[in-house]
Amino acid sequence: MKSTFTLLKSHSVPLVSLAVGLRFAQQSKVVYCDATFAYKQQPILITEAVTKTKVLDHILPAPAEKVSIAQDIWDLVKPDLVLLGLIVLTAVGAAIVQLQTPLVTGQLINVLSSSVQAAADGLGALTIRDLNAPALKLFGLLTAQGLLTFAHISLVSAFGENVAKRLRAKLFSAIIRQDISFFDCHRSGELVSRLTADVSDFKSTFKQLVTQGLKSVTQTIGSSIQLFRISTSLTLTMLGTMPILYVLLNMYGAYLRKLSKQNKQLDGYSGGVAGEVITNMRTVRAFASEDREMEHYGDACQKVAQSNQHMGLHIGLFQGLTNISVGCMVLTVLYYGGSLVVENKLTSGDLMSYMLSTQTAQHSLVSLGVLFGQSIKAAASATRVFEFIHLHPNVPLKGGYKLDHVQGDVVFHNIDFSYPTRPEQKVLDNFTLNVPQGTTVALCGPSGSGKSTIASLLERFYEPSEGGITLDGQDLKTLDPSWLRQNIGFINQEPVLFATSILENIRYGRPDATMEEVREAARQANAEIFIEGFPDGYDTIVGERGAALSGGQKQRVAIARAILKNPKILILDEATSALDTQSERMVQDALDKLMHGRTVLVIAHRLSTIRKADMIVVMGRTPGNILEKGTHDELMNNQSTYFRLHNQLVNAEENL
Repeated sequence: MKSTFTLLKSHSVPLVSLAVGLRFAQQSKVVYCDATFAYKQQPILITEAVTKTKVLDHILPAPAEKVSIAQDIWDLVKPDLVLLGLIVLTAVGAAIVQLQTPLVTGQLINVLSSSVQAAADGLGALTIRDLNAPALKLFGLLTAQGLLTFAHISLVSAFGENVAKRLRAKLFSAIIRQDISFFDCHRSGELVSRLTADVSDFKSTFKQLVTQGLKSVTQTIGSSIQLFRISTSLTLTMLGTMPILYVLLNMYGAYLRKLSKQNKQLDGYSGGVAGEVITNMRTVRAFASEDREMEHYGDACQKVAQSNQHMGLHIGLFQGLTNISVGCMVLTVLYYGGSLVVENKLTSGDLMSYMLSTQTAQHSLVSLGVLFGQSIKAAASATRVFEFIHLHPNVPLKGGYKLDHVQGDVVFHNIDFSYPTRPEQKVLDNFTLNVPQGTTVALCGPSGSGKSTIASLLERFYEPSEGGITLDGQDLKTLDPSWLRQNIGFINQEPVLFATSILENIRYGRPDATMEEVREAARQANAEIFIEGFPDGYDTIVGERGAALSGGQKQRVAIARAILKNPKILILDEATSALDTQSERMVQDALDKLMHGRTVLVIAHRLSTIRKADMIVVMGRTPGNILEKGTHDELMNNQSTYFRLHNQLVNAEENL
């Protein structure tokens, strides 16, 4: 199916045409769409199925999906339903077998009691044969229970790990899909805590609920049936103590859930403190701040300890009261049951069976009480995990146009922007800038004037609150974000390398690159010589964040990575400002090769980079954010802001 949509009048984004196209694409599975815009006569070819993007949600609204924790857990266990069925069968089987043990024990007691009575009446003594049948039956039950318990625990272990694996994968996938603003608002330690501690808490309690919970519920129900069969009057008397347990569960449930959620929040905070210190260990060491950070972390741990102690006190109080209630049930059985035996309304064997069944019910109820307390903690962990899983980013990873050919013409039009963590402080105020294709535009100015923010908006790390950004005439909001970032290369002042080999770091933006292509990229980045100088060459492990490499080496590896990616647009964020003169010369030479034929946005403090730019934009904290713009010669002739800034940089570099 091929459809043509013509927009008669538009000044920015042809949303109506796109909306109609996407509606057809969803219903009729359109995989080719030729959209012609009358105001520019510019066709857009889409060679893949189009999916909805956030910008269309206002036109084609989707109902908000509210998923309960029960539904989330069902989605996790659904792939292992067969395994879950076997777990239920083995749990119920083991519980039923255990329920038979008190009855067989009672039969054995009745045989002994009958033998004693017969001997007293002179009717003959007990022989070993009289004990064989109940003893063998009891042995068979114990053996079966052991085998079923082994099978049950083995199955639960496999089942629990499968659920935890899927939960971790869903949580990690949800986290890495979030906007950059999400990571601005959450410490890395807190996120890691949710991936590790919260998932582990959920897994361990979930396994216990499946293992002990099923068994305890089955035993409680089965024991209750047996107790009624043995003596209805005794059972009804014992049930008089049950309302106490019910009241305890309802009184403490909500309060314990509240305490558990507070504990999890404090755990996440302390983990974030530790993670931040470890991540920035060089800075901590440079300022000799170890003692201060230990005190800071100690304070956080103290709050966690106090909260956990408070939680433990109430869980202990809950379980203690539960045990007292169950003890009252046992005392009732002993007192009233003994009177029934004296009155010959109950045999001693039946009383023993009743006592053992009561003990089974008692253990099951106590176990359920413990599981209740643990399930509250697990529910808090699950809530923290699933609330992240259900977060939807403002900027999706995929979905939207993929232009057939990128020229690299970028326009910022009337942009307003404030960071989510500082919404009251405008960083960009009605900012407008045209970056023609194939040109190099240098941004300079004081810190806080919005230079790096412009780069972040171009990558769609954030969305402007007002205005729009276009690439080759198309609003970025209509383009596939993942495809967009594949066409943008970003090199930072402190490039981020992963704790793996140089080869894998260079290949990061293009994993399918051949070894020859990697070597060629390294050669163009002036990195080939130092890489091959290492004993392991391209297989050299760079350490966490590239700690094993110098600043210049890390920059050149990052440049090689960008060369291999072959982006049409390049962003250089102070890419040489932290290097010594020799390293800067080599890096700048590599950058010159990389910048050739590309649209380049440079954020720099070094004159060598600024002077070569086709256009220099001087940023400031004023409406519009642009104090002046032009070529180096034009701005020097103006003898205004850039002229003063240039002289300051000249003096600073001469003093180095």
